[in-house]
Amino acid sequence: MTSYTPYLSPPDNTPPVERIRPFSLAGRLDRWRYVAFALCAIVAVMLILFIAGFALLYLGSLGRMLYIGASVVLCYAFLPIFLTILTIKRCHDFNMGGWLAVLLLVPVVNLAFCFIPGTKEENKYGLPLPVPSAGTRAIAIILPILLIGGFLATGTSQLSDSSNATSSPASTTLQSYQP
Repeated sequence: MTSYTPYLSPPDNTPPVERIRPFSLAGRLDRWRYVAFALCAIVAVMLILFIAGFALLYLGSLGRMLYIGASVVLCYAFLPIFLTILTIKRCHDFNMGGWLAVLLLVPVVNLAFCFIPGTKEENKYGLPLPVPSAGTRAIAIILPILLIGGFLATGTSQLSDSSNATSSPASTTLQSYQP
């Protein structure tokens, strides 16, 4: 016989959720975490290479060789493998097989992984993830804005310099070549 008492906690009706393991091929990954993990990995690699560049600057040719080795390992081994793992988990979130991650090789189509909604309930790849925190959502919104803004900011100064150079008249005239 169970009776109501105010001292008991209410029954837990929340569905079970899966733990986030970014380096595993099993499980799912929602849109927010996909963007946040991918961009944080890219920024982390850039920071590591930036710091390593200054640290290895004083070693001369050995430093250059170590820097080239580190950049090859990070940019051509770690990042592609990690981004492929994230994309496979993202495919699992909308109940598709991991082979769909081959679309990473198609330049504009790969952006679709950021916008396709995942399934809300359990699918054949596992339980849904817990709701992303406000920090994860902020990272997923702010990092692309900063990266695109930084990219545009570096290009605008060069564009404005080149447009000024082409609009000014040439100071010398061309002469024909005579051997």
